[in-house]
Amino acid sequence: MKTVRRRTRPKPKRARRASKLDPFRPLVRERVRTEGWSAVLVLEELKALGYTGGYSVLKEFVRTIRPQSVRRPHLRFETAEGEQAQVDLSPYEVLLAGVPTDVVCFSCVLGFSRWQYLRLFRHADAHAVCHAHVLAFEELGGIPREILYDRMKQVVLESYRHRVVMHPLFEAMRVHYGFRAVPLAPGYKEGKGKVENPFGYVERNFLARYRRSGFADLDDLQRKAVAWLRETAWVRVHGTTRERPSDRLERERPHLLPLPERRFDAAEQVVRVVGDDFCVAWGSSRYSVPPCWAGHTLKVRVLEGRLEVVVGENDVIATHELSDRKHQRHMLPEHEAAFREHSSSRHVLAEQFLRLGPAARDFVDGLVVEQRSAAGYHMSRILGLAEHVGALRVGEALRHAVRYGAFDFNAVARIIAGHTDLLAPPVSTGPLPQHIGRFLLGAGNHQRSLAAYEKYLSKLSRGPDDDGQ
Repeated sequence: MKTVRRRTRPKPKRARRASKLDPFRPLVRERVRTEGWSAVLVLEELKALGYTGGYSVLKEFVRTIRPQSVRRPHLRFETAEGEQAQVDLSPYEVLLAGVPTDVVCFSCVLGFSRWQYLRLFRHADAHAVCHAHVLAFEELGGIPREILYDRMKQVVLESYRHRVVMHPLFEAMRVHYGFRAVPLAPGYKEGKGKVENPFGYVERNFLARYRRSGFADLDDLQRKAVAWLRETAWVRVHGTTRERPSDRLERERPHLLPLPERRFDAAEQVVRVVGDDFCVAWGSSRYSVPPCWAGHTLKVRVLEGRLEVVVGENDVIATHELSDRKHQRHMLPEHEAAFREHSSSRHVLAEQFLRLGPAARDFVDGLVVEQRSAAGYHMSRILGLAEHVGALRVGEALRHAVRYGAFDFNAVARIIAGHTDLLAPPVSTGPLPQHIGRFLLGAGNHQRSLAAYEKYLSKLSRGPDDDGQ
């Protein structure tokens, strides 16, 4: 009876021993339930705050407070080295320059080593997905023989009972690299669990680090993703293989298919004529190029939300981020500055003005000094005069004007009106005719005074040896 009473008597509850984790439990709950952090990521923050406890007790506590997902049974399978990879896409929302932005994450995971490649972009069209394959193969240094997919539209255009129709761009990329593409049955996500499950790891370990600080732009997001892969994902001990993916990759890489000599170009490419506004059309908007290419036919490449204008094979002369706004004209500051520098009235007119003859250069130099901002006005009027009387007569008049130091339109017009022999170049550089003042009468506000010309003529008449005494 004593034994029965002893066994049936309620045992007194023992007081729970204090744990090093106790002061941090509210923070752990917030990070796990609100922000979806993993135990590994929580441990990093707790250690920075002075936590000296172990990982096991933290992991047990996280397991009790994390919402449990419903799982259905499935068979686990392993593949040989270089035999298989799995590819999938997953959407996320991240902060880009402080603005919540939807991005798409491309993930490729090798079945044997669990080595993972990530590529993030704004718009996951077929061009971006195919380009992500290219970058993954180049980073890997080879190609798996088989890749599993769900029936994403970037891979499968149409599905029938016994066959599928592949996207033509994806099929061209697949043939180029020589791997087998295996689209799985709709809804069978367990068939590619090796790529599905790591998306949770990406969200809880990588993106959770920057949930509050965010990223400067999409390029910053991609750079940080690559750094995270190299410093964390590839060198951690994988929970299933119990080895580091980087170590298993060294054993897997010799079994991969070799890369072809030429890279597959997944960009969308069209030919465009650069308009008078030195812009090319894309969609309903226009994007600028250097003004010197106006009127030329150039190649436009669009990939991952970025537009490039190419001369020849690979000479990129302009790069733009595509905008979602329609019917806009997107002008890069350097292109606008080049237009303003080389297309102001003075510069445009100067190019035409220099064709008037050998004296045109000296006349322009003097014109700029004398007339300053009005130089373009005088060149324009002189060019208009050349259309009526001919470039030869105006060119000779410019030579006379340079000798007289008369740098404006009215002086040139008066010289042409007073001379009848300007088609024949002068044979003497002696004293100027005394009636030159008559040619310069009525020159207007932009003309030197007659006294200035008379003083200049008097100096020329005295000759170089006369000291004026």
